[in-house]
Amino acid sequence: MKLWSISFAYRLGLGFHALNNEGADGSNLMQPRRIDVGNITYDGISGEIIRHHILEHFINICRDGIPMLPLSEGLHPDRGPIGIRAAAKELRCNELTNDNLFPSVRKAIEMCAVLDIGGYLAAWKAQDGGPASPDEPSARPGSGSLAAGKEQDGGGQKKEYIAEKSYIDSNCAKYKNAEPVKRESCFDVAWLISEAPQDLTVTQHSAFRNTAKMNSRYAQTMRSNVYAGVIRADLHRIGTDDYWYLQQDKSKRLAIEPEEQKRRQTALIQAIANFIASPTGAKVAGWAPHVFLTEGAILLTSSRTAPFRSPIKVGLGDPENPIRPDYGYAEAMKRMASNKDGTWVWIFTDTKGLLKAVVEATNKLKG
Repeated sequence: MKLWSISFAYRLGLGFHALNNEGADGSNLMQPRRIDVGNITYDGISGEIIRHHILEHFINICRDGIPMLPLSEGLHPDRGPIGIRAAAKELRCNELTNDNLFPSVRKAIEMCAVLDIGGYLAAWKAQDGGPASPDEPSARPGSGSLAAGKEQDGGGQKKEYIAEKSYIDSNCAKYKNAEPVKRESCFDVAWLISEAPQDLTVTQHSAFRNTAKMNSRYAQTMRSNVYAGVIRADLHRIGTDDYWYLQQDKSKRLAIEPEEQKRRQTALIQAIANFIASPTGAKVAGWAPHVFLTEGAILLTSSRTAPFRSPIKVGLGDPENPIRPDYGYAEAMKRMASNKDGTWVWIFTDTKGLLKAVVEATNKLKG
């Protein structure tokens, strides 16, 4: 089996953006996400924000024939547990129990590329009739009191989905005593961190002032800087069953057809490239950044987890300048290319080059 893996190391110049604001600091000024390295504060855009938008791009690509479950297509926060119950229903199970849990998990991977690639934690909290606390009588195995559809209180939380109830009742098996189950994501996203400390705040006032004497209300900050980041995806894990050793046929680790695996791998690569080509963040209405730099390197390998060289250097021994750009990162990655062990590198210096490199990388993957 080839261990396909891909990494992206990239720099983005973002002008006048607010892709990851994090709340106020006690004043009425909305502040961006920041990262303290020693005594120096840098701006950042969290990996979770980036990850969310990569999945949005991924869903758009999947709409061209790659299977997804409805709540995954909507990026519902609890798409994992509900999706597994939908898969159990597809296996003609009326209740999700430990006896049919892992076949249902495998079926969910087959039915949904988002659960496959994005991962999930199905802790079953807040499921209809499910236990919120192991101390509750209804949480004990065999209690027989987990009637689906009943609304109960647990820790101040309602246990029943309201908006999704009709879908769950029609398409999902009822939940009963299944243990929590988790699937790891197939791709990792690092923070984007600014190469230079932010010493200039650009403020936009987002609400009116009713008198000239009052302070501005609800002001929000925008930032401008060059950011660096890395993304890595273990493509060979896509479509595989994390719990294959618990299935009756332990020889089948791949839960989908090889052709479908290639389609999902290609879709994820394109989704990552789409984010880098057109970055978006937590605010998408009126906050599109002015992108003035797009550059980086893509490394594809068929033999190991893809290595990369970060575009930033972290020097904790230099308290005055702990973060610095590493302008040699792309050439360093280029030197990793080797036909002997199946490693290819493409360097891009603008968006057009990025899109061209992605086509060449996906063609290499398809063979």
